[in-house]
Amino acid sequence: MRSYTKPNPEKPLHTPTSVKQREVVETAVIPITEANEHYRKEDGVRMPYAFLVIVSGGEVRERNYFKIISNQTKFRQVKIEFVADRNQLNPDGLLQTALYKQEHYKTSQEDEPDKIFILSDVDHFTNDLLRIKPECEKLDIGLIISNSCFEVWLYYSKFSVCPTDFKTPQNPLKISQSFKTYLDKKVKGGVNPTKAIFDIIETIKNAKSNYAELPNGIPALFSTNMFILAEQLLPLIGDQLKKMRTE
Repeated sequence: MRSYTKPNPEKPLHTPTSVKQREVVETAVIPITEANEHYRKEDGVRMPYAFLVIVSGGEVRERNYFKIISNQTKFRQVKIEFVADRNQLNPDGLLQTALYKQEHYKTSQEDEPDKIFILSDVDHFTNDLLRIKPECEKLDIGLIISNSCFEVWLYYSKFSVCPTDFKTPQNPLKISQSFKTYLDKKVKGGVNPTKAIFDIIETIKNAKSNYAELPNGIPALFSTNMFILAEQLLPLIGDQLKKMRTE
């Protein structure tokens, strides 16, 4: 049986967990320097959202997954920020975007600050994620990581247990692409990322029950903490998604 730890809602996101360690390149945790000290909040600037997700614009499936709820007419409290600059597609670049947004925009809810999340794959970014993790925790920026790629979240929209028939490449840098190919074959016609958002409740349940962390706090292989974001997002989009499904 696969060992895992379920997040305790009474504990902060970064609470360490003890699970069986999987293969990963370990590195020292090095907090990045303050990068937003020269920013100034712009008085009066208000955005029509209370929930902001920052994700790499270079990944097609992520863009498609959030495509429906990116409609600001129907989902006014949610804003998806796609980072397209090639120099900012890595975790450090995503964090810089989050810092800028956090500093420059006021919330539309006076008593409840906007929640900001960063989405990233493990892929070959393990060292980068470990470097920005302390800063995200310090500034209350949710760091959402899928190991090895976002397709793990899409996988759990269809399956309730972690994959047992996936042949993991010996080279960690090839796992992401191999898993994408695997999922396309596992589900006839592949998982439609645009429609997968309608299965968010089941995906949360499956991803959460199969979640495990490495000792360094990075999700273990075939794990994603995307359910943390999804659980907070659901109250803002659930009714509208149900209405759209009916229509």
